[in-house]
Amino acid sequence: MPVSSGPRRADDRGSVLALVPAAFLVLLILAGIAVDSAAAYLGQRQLADELAGAANDAAGAAVSRPAFYASGQVTLDPSAAATVVCQSMAASADGNLHDVSVSIAVQGGVIGVRATATVDEIFGRLLPGLHRRQVSAVATAAALQGPAPSPPPPADYRPVAC
Repeated sequence: MPVSSGPRRADDRGSVLALVPAAFLVLLILAGIAVDSAAAYLGQRQLADELAGAANDAAGAAVSRPAFYASGQVTLDPSAAATVVCQSMAASADGNLHDVSVSIAVQGGVIGVRATATVDEIFGRLLPGLHRRQVSAVATAAALQGPAPSPPPPADYRPVAC
């Protein structure tokens, strides 16, 4: 026996149709947020990859030759490390990252590199004030054998003008 909700009124037809555009707008906004979040995550990963490469390059190329040949200690030259980091960051520069600021810290044979950058949003450009997101990353590398030493403390980081 079918259940009836009562007699149908003529003005009930199509009442759900008015909700479809609102639901579509909500889905469109959620898709925009998801795409912008994915773009920011991609920018953060690209920055982290660039920093890891720059830290590895500096750990290999900025070994202080006078300290090594005088005492056999493997230490990094901070000015040479800064130069290598800037060259490596310039060589692997990505067009999606803007306003990149880099800081380095050298502690013996360990280098720490951290940076912040901004990433363009895709759908956020349509709204005022939401056209860019800031991302950051940190990487360390060591020119030493054995277990990985601890990274330099945050207070030791100094900005590098690239």
